[in-house]
Amino acid sequence: MSTPAPVRSGFRMAGPDVPVAIYAHPPLVESWLGVEFSEPTGLSVADSAKLRTALGPEWPGAWKPVSQGIAPPGLQLTNGMGDRALRLTARGFMFGWLGYSGERYPQYESVRDGFVTVLDAVRKFPGETGAGIVPQTWSVCYVNRVPRGTVWCTPGEWTFFNLWQPGPLAGLGVDPIGSRARWDFPLDAERGNLTIEFQHSLGKSDDAEAVWLSLSASGAVEQAETSLFDGLDFGREVIVRGFNELVSTDAKTYWGVRIR
Repeated sequence: MSTPAPVRSGFRMAGPDVPVAIYAHPPLVESWLGVEFSEPTGLSVADSAKLRTALGPEWPGAWKPVSQGIAPPGLQLTNGMGDRALRLTARGFMFGWLGYSGERYPQYESVRDGFVTVLDAVRKFPGETGAGIVPQTWSVCYVNRVPRGTVWCTPGEWTFFNLWQPGPLAGLGVDPIGSRARWDFPLDAERGNLTIEFQHSLGKSDDAEAVWLSLSASGAVEQAETSLFDGLDFGREVIVRGFNELVSTDAKTYWGVRIR
């Protein structure tokens, strides 16, 4: 199910006087920051090996091709702790945090610092691969896993997610199990786009059944270098505030919401 994007979404950033919701134990399992350049990076196998060395001894693994997940397909490297990942894409890279083993989210600033480290390392490569690359687009992606038995037990309780309409095709006898939905919204002042995805997955065991909520923001990088980081910061705030608007009061309480 897809909702056509309106001419203007009406999504505007809240003013500084509007409080930000912080969660003690959010359902977040992935967060990614990404950049695409105006030209393909052209990183060779040798370059990727040098990049791994430049990142330090905490990245001892090998690059592996990955095509699944919210990040674009590419070669992925995971750190020794298994809670950070770097994915090289055709025209850039994504740097992310992974929380599938129960790791506590380290906060956005920590992930952003990791992104900057990779960007600096890529730019040290000679020729067009390094200093000549020009950022063209930024992206921020957050993935939330909401297992059955937490804020929902039956499809009728998927209404914890405010965009979900319960039993939209019940009159036709259509079972919502395995449903997927996507909403695309342009952001105010032409600063980019926000994509929200909903997916129900049965998994391979009872405790693996879950609803997945993904929020992605992306936009163009202007000529100024700071525009890349301004975009990442803006995208992150859109996603954080957007998530808080999209879930019910009971769900917020379950995840330990507090106001900063």
